[in-house]
Amino acid sequence: MLNRYDLLQRMLDSVDVPVEHLLIIDNGLGTDTLELSDKFAKVTHLRMPANLGVAGSWNLGIKSFPYAHRWFIVSNDVVFQPGALEKLSQARRDEITLTADAPNWQAFALGDEAVTDLGLFDECGFYPAYFEDNDYMRRAEFVGVNIRKLDIDLHHDNSSTIKSGYQSKNDKTFFANQRYYQSKIEANDYSSGTYSLEIRRANGWE
Repeated sequence: MLNRYDLLQRMLDSVDVPVEHLLIIDNGLGTDTLELSDKFAKVTHLRMPANLGVAGSWNLGIKSFPYAHRWFIVSNDVVFQPGALEKLSQARRDEITLTADAPNWQAFALGDEAVTDLGLFDECGFYPAYFEDNDYMRRAEFVGVNIRKLDIDLHHDNSSTIKSGYQSKNDKTFFANQRYYQSKIEANDYSSGTYSLEIRRANGWE
């Protein structure tokens, strides 16, 4: 859930390369106070009526640009150091490209060839956050999609949303997601899941 627009502004200010199209998926209350430089050729700000969760938001980003060769996805609480994004742009179309430093999915890239082989993230059982990345890596290893980690210089305020008053809700949903992930392993399930309204309602942070 996007609730620290000050961190989002800080992340956008740290971008030091031209961006063809910036997509902001806003799972919070929305804001019109963002200041965007001319580094962003085009900006789309999508205000969601409800929190899509991590996997759902990542999937929406991919589905919004179906003809892209690569998708670059970043958490709002990241700060790019000079040259970091330029290095991430080395991402290949047939790979998942992660940051070498944990958390590895704080800023990453997906190639279209990798997504063709893998499909989308499992937004059905992993809600609102945690284990969707573990599941995707497990599926990538199963089908043979390479996962590459680059030494990218950035700063990340880990768990900034949880620390903003959602700790108790996260304690509940973290273990629910963990149980779902374990059930997929035990069932040899490498799918992207089937939508469950029951899980969405049970794990909601509203």
